[in-house]
This record gives sequence, C-alpha cells and structure tokens, in this order.
Amino acid sequence: MPSHLHEGLLDLFRTDLLLAPSLLAEEFGIPLPGLSQMRAEPCDFTDVGPKEFRGDLALSTHDDRDIPVLGVCVEVQLSKADVRRWKWPVYLTTLRSRLCCPVVLLVVTPSRAVAKWAEQPIELDTVGSVIQPLVLGPDRFPVVTDPAEAGRCPERATLSAIAHGAGPHMEEVLAAFLAGLMKTDDEHAKMYLDLVDDALTVVASRRLEELMESTPQYRGRIATKYMAKGREEGLAEGLAEVDAKVVETAAHAVLTVLTARGLELSAAQRAQLAACTDIDQLDAWLTQAVTATRTDELFS
Repeated sequence: MPSHLHEGLLDLFRTDLLLAPSLLAEEFGIPLPGLSQMRAEPCDFTDVGPKEFRGDLALSTHDDRDIPVLGVCVEVQLSKADVRRWKWPVYLTTLRSRLCCPVVLLVVTPSRAVAKWAEQPIELDTVGSVIQPLVLGPDRFPVVTDPAEAGRCPERATLSAIAHGAGPHMEEVLAAFLAGLMKTDDEHAKMYLDLVDDALTVVASRRLEELMESTPQYRGRIATKYMAKGREEGLAEGLAEVDAKVVETAAHAVLTVLTARGLELSAAQRAQLAACTDIDQLDAWLTQAVTATRTDELFS
C-alpha cells in the first residue's frame, strides 16, 4: 500500500507534467529537443503473460509534429528494495517500445541513503549493458527562494521545502513555499502543506506556523483555515471526552443507588449498563432505581 509521502511526492509530478523534464534538464543535462508538449502515459507495463508490472508515473515529450522525443519513467522510492531494480528495466524497455524513442528512469527520493543505493547502474547482461538511473535525491531537489518562481510552480517549491526547509535558507525557502501555496487549490494546498510539515524538523515546523500566523495574506488563505480545522477537531475530541465522562458518571450513579437499596445486578445486567452510552436511557434508569423493587424493572 503506497504511503502518504509516496503518493504526495508522486502527485507533484502528476500535477505539473513539466516538473520532471525541467529537473532532468537542470540537474542531469538531459536535452529536450523540440519540446512542444508533455503527456502522461499509461503506467501499465504488462508483457504477454500473467505477470503485471505497474510503475508510478510515465511521461512523454513530443515535438511540434506530435512525435515522441523522450519517455520518462518517474519512480518515487522511500526505501531500499532490490526487487525494484529488477522491475525498472521492464518499465523502461516497455515504454521505449511503445513510444519508439529514447527513455530515461528518474528515481525521486527524500532519503540520501536511498539515493546512493538507487544511483548504482543496473546490469542487464554479462557484456557491459547497463541502465543508469537518474536519481533526484534531496541534494538535487531545487532550492526555491523566490516567491514569484514558487507561484509559477508550487510543486517545485514544495520539493524545495521538503529538502531545504530546515536548512541554512529556511526563512526564504519556507516563505517561497507559502507563496506557492497561494496559487494552488484548497486540496493541493492541504496536501503540500502536510507533506512539508511532516518532513520538517520541529524548529522548522514551528517557524512555518509562525510565518503563516504573522503574514496576513497567508493567515487568510492558509493558516486560518487549517488552524480553525485543528481547533474544530480539538473541540470535537474535547466534547467526546466530556460525553464519555458524563456517561461513565451516570452509569456509576445507577449502580450506586441500586447497591445502596440492596438490589444486585446480574452479570448480564451489569454488561448492559456498562455498554449503554445513551445518556437519556441512563437518566431513566437512575430515576427508576430510586423506587424499583427488582432490577428486572429497569433491565426488562
């Protein structure tokens, strides 16, 4: 089952289809000749047989004649898993056959240890044929400190905040990230905020909250909304605790009155009393307990 972090990182590349090719060009020097458009490709790399191979995300770049010029397999990897290195070549060769153009494997990971593991060449045979994964680890995540750039590409700013939000440029990176969130819809803003907050250190997370609270535009668009949600959730939890306490007290009162009057509950009646969460029913039992001569009058 994919984790929240896995799906969140993947959503950055699904939402902005130009994010992967732009980072390939910037970080790895991959040329994008005649780039006219980007498309999401099917991620089903099933061959002729019962075994299914399904990747995370497949993209294709096309020239102005709508001819594919480059295929990209984007794989989000959070841990070392050798089985993935056996499957990745299947994704690449299937996509290459489908598009009839060169393809590359882009592995995205927030872990330096996983990045080091994933960047090792994948041997295909005994005569030197290899596949070289291109690994976008935290050291290669873009550093976005310009709010205007973040506004143009909130997904890039989110990657930046995940990797560099607790670093030496914390203030600028987090401020740019918040500026990027202003340009997203509510659903993506919440997702990106959760992703970044989970990745930050305690100090950086606290600073992010302070920035949201102290800047009017963020407080109106982001901070107030999620802080209010937190207050509502906290209030609901508090009310639930109060209700549970009231129920417990009422049940105890029923048992105390009956015991004081010399009326003993059977095991089944005690279980019925303990399981009841209806405060109106408990009040009714308490009223009856004052005058009842048998416990069956309450628990008939």
